[in-house]
Amino acid sequence: MIKSIEDDFLIFCLGFRVKEEYNSVYIQRLLEDVGDIVVQILDKHFVADLDHAYLILLQSFEAFKRGLYVAKKPSLDIMLRFLCTKKIDKALKNAFPKDDVKEFLLVGFGSREKVELMMKILEGYGIFDEKLLEFSHEKLDFLIKYHGLSRNEVDNYGVGKILCDKSAAVFSKFYKIKSSASTR
Repeated sequence: MIKSIEDDFLIFCLGFRVKEEYNSVYIQRLLEDVGDIVVQILDKHFVADLDHAYLILLQSFEAFKRGLYVAKKPSLDIMLRFLCTKKIDKALKNAFPKDDVKEFLLVGFGSREKVELMMKILEGYGIFDEKLLEFSHEKLDFLIKYHGLSRNEVDNYGVGKILCDKSAAVFSKFYKIKSSASTR
């Protein structure tokens, strides 16, 4: 998924299969050198579907524009939002793919030019795979267990929408505290 959100600005959630000789850490570091793009590698199980990815990335982009993030790196803020937490250590431990994991997601935003450059660079390190973004019962079961959701609420509202609301609620509390502290 790549969607235009502002003039020449894009948000993206891309499935990626890295070649055997590379890993997620290598790819994350490689992407940090692209510059002027916010991109985070994420375990594929933390994204329910494309709607979930889109809504979380919109939240992240809006916070980025306003300079409101929990982590010092906006890319980590994206991960925190997908996990509905402000705990950076927990997020990195749970959602950053392990070295032996060769399938993961690239989530973030940037100018059209930088997103296209990122994709061109990555062509030499693996292949893009849309199937990694598809909804599955495995992902659903994982997200229900990880976030402590009930089947009933998921059946009624959908896991992606619940997690977007949960993420917004977690971060809105932080921003209220942060903004009230700065007005004193």
